[in-house]
Amino acid sequence: MRHGSHGIVLGVVAVLVLAGGCKTADDYRKERVKNAVEQFNQSKKTELAKDKSVLTLHDCMALATKHNLDLKVQNLEKDAARNIMMAELLGMLPDLTISNSFTGRSNDPGSSSKAVASDGDTYGYSTSSDRNVNNLSVDLAFSLLDFGLAFFNTQQNHDRMLAKEKQIERAAQNLSLEVVRVYFKVAAAQRAIKVTTKLLEDCKSRYELIRKLAAQNKITPFRATDETTRFLAMEKRLTNYTRGYESACVELRSLLGVYPSSKIVVDESPLDTVPEFDFPDIELLEQMAILKRPELYEIDIQKHINILECRKTLLMMLPNVRMYVDFVNNNNSFLYHQSWWELAVRAAYNALKTPQYISRYMAYSDQADLEEMRSFAQAIAVMSQVRIAKADIVSSRERFEISRKEHEEYSKYLKAALATSRVDGSVSQLDIDHQRLRTAETEIERLMSLGAYYIAHYRLLNAIGVKNLDAKTQSEVKAELAAARESAKAELEKARAEYAAKQTAAEDARIARILVDDGLKLRKDKPEDAAVYFERAAEKGNATAMFCLGKMYLSGEGVDKDPKKASELFVKAADNGNMEAMILTAWLYYKGNILPEDREQAFKYYQMAADNGDEKSLYWLGVIAYEDGDYKDALEYFKKSARGGEVASMVWVGSLYRNGKGCEKDYGKAMDWYKRAAAKGNPEAMNNISMMYAAGDGVPQDQKEAAEWFKKAEAAFAKR
Repeated sequence: MRHGSHGIVLGVVAVLVLAGGCKTADDYRKERVKNAVEQFNQSKKTELAKDKSVLTLHDCMALATKHNLDLKVQNLEKDAARNIMMAELLGMLPDLTISNSFTGRSNDPGSSSKAVASDGDTYGYSTSSDRNVNNLSVDLAFSLLDFGLAFFNTQQNHDRMLAKEKQIERAAQNLSLEVVRVYFKVAAAQRAIKVTTKLLEDCKSRYELIRKLAAQNKITPFRATDETTRFLAMEKRLTNYTRGYESACVELRSLLGVYPSSKIVVDESPLDTVPEFDFPDIELLEQMAILKRPELYEIDIQKHINILECRKTLLMMLPNVRMYVDFVNNNNSFLYHQSWWELAVRAAYNALKTPQYISRYMAYSDQADLEEMRSFAQAIAVMSQVRIAKADIVSSRERFEISRKEHEEYSKYLKAALATSRVDGSVSQLDIDHQRLRTAETEIERLMSLGAYYIAHYRLLNAIGVKNLDAKTQSEVKAELAAARESAKAELEKARAEYAAKQTAAEDARIARILVDDGLKLRKDKPEDAAVYFERAAEKGNATAMFCLGKMYLSGEGVDKDPKKASELFVKAADNGNMEAMILTAWLYYKGNILPEDREQAFKYYQMAADNGDEKSLYWLGVIAYEDGDYKDALEYFKKSARGGEVASMVWVGSLYRNGKGCEKDYGKAMDWYKRAAAKGNPEAMNNISMMYAAGDGVPQDQKEAAEWFKKAEAAFAKR
């Protein structure tokens, strides 16, 4: 059997391997050849439209946005992120399993049997079963952990989709800048080719003229060589412009996502005008940048993803609760239960995983803090890029102005030379050609610097993260920034007010402490002056001063005796945190002298004192609870007080165990607590021990032992 099972397994594995299509290196090579042919043919289909013989900058932008393959890849990634989000959203649904089985039988008799006795009857076959049986089962399982994780995963994938949108937005901005850069590179090269071609056409007889002048000794051989070299340099420059133009065309087509043919023509008209770019102040540009740049949004989104990961980790630290609902229906009429359902709740908890989850939570929390710092660092970098881009556009404008002025000067000289030559022929053809050559060079430099000026403008827009800086865009950003500034101002004012209040409170507290110290020093010899100091400190909220002043009004020391005002000061001091005032206020409410008797208020202030660490107040809480018949609570309060060393509470605990109030009667525990109190010299505890020995409560009856404990109690009472 083992060998047979082993063979079956091997057979299944072989089928899976064959079905999976295990590939070799040769298979991949053949596949690459096939893909290469298909991709090449597909790229040939992306030629420019016939009506786009001359491309404007707007045309290039639109084509790049539509056809750029990098953008298409990122958009597909965004679609994938959206589908993953939907998958996680659907993962929040419970598991539902439905099964249905059908069984049919003929009920033909199989055999019969004969009785053992000779006169017995023959027993026939049994038919006590339905011919056809249908069994339906519906199972529904819901996991709180799976639901919670799916919920957080959905949020995270939604954030990832938003982050991908910001990546696409930034990629589109960078693509636009690259298109602008290459566009003006192509345009300048086109114009440079035209300028140099015309120049060479105008000076086509230059070589012959130089040779003729040199033969007639009208120019020296050195000048002839120099003039020839200058003209050859221009021809070489023309060749370089042509090559640069072809390379730029290929680069531009690559950005546009079309077949990389070298022939392309762009609109040169932007080079005929000098733009005037108007920019707001640099601080507004920086604020616009840190508001608009997609990378900063992406970092904020990543921070939220890490925060959600922290919440997922906290969720995984909780027990995994799963709920099941199971319904089964069977149409077999001979079954006792044909239909039934079951509801179950199961919880599983892995405590050993807790340290791992804690470490994971801390790691993602640190990652969220890291993203916060990364956001700030990126904002600083963005502002730096804006300043650099602004400086670059100023520098580009200055370079263009220098090139423009130089070209105008040479153009003026050329016109003057041509006019003079036509009038008197005093300027030689060689000098005129030389002037043409230099004028053409300055024109090309002007074109190049103008293209650089345009590019610098778009680079600044890219650094800010906007398409343009028109009045509407600036107005919208200013409004958004103003709203944020007002919100921040309100928050700042609130923080300042809170800080000022805390500073005032701290200063009042400092002065009040000084006044209280001075009042305590004067209280014995000059109680009237002490009362003034306490009054001033109390006005500043000092609880100790309120309590001290209250005692002076209670006794009439340094002030007119006024028990009502004293009680008001005690209550106020207690409410402001003075423990002695809490205890005294509770006692006054408990006894009903000065303050009206109010056991709820007494309980409240004793509880306040106990919460602040006073063990004696726990005793009085026990007393009030006992008097109200709440023996169980009384026992707990007395226990807490007794554990803190309160002897009277030990006696109370012993008595409650002895009488079975608030607990099961337990003489052993009662005797134990009595002896603890007796060890601290409490006569009531000694007397109770004596009575327990006399009555035999929980101990053997022993009159001698009872008498001994009674003598101890009398001696302890006498010492009081």
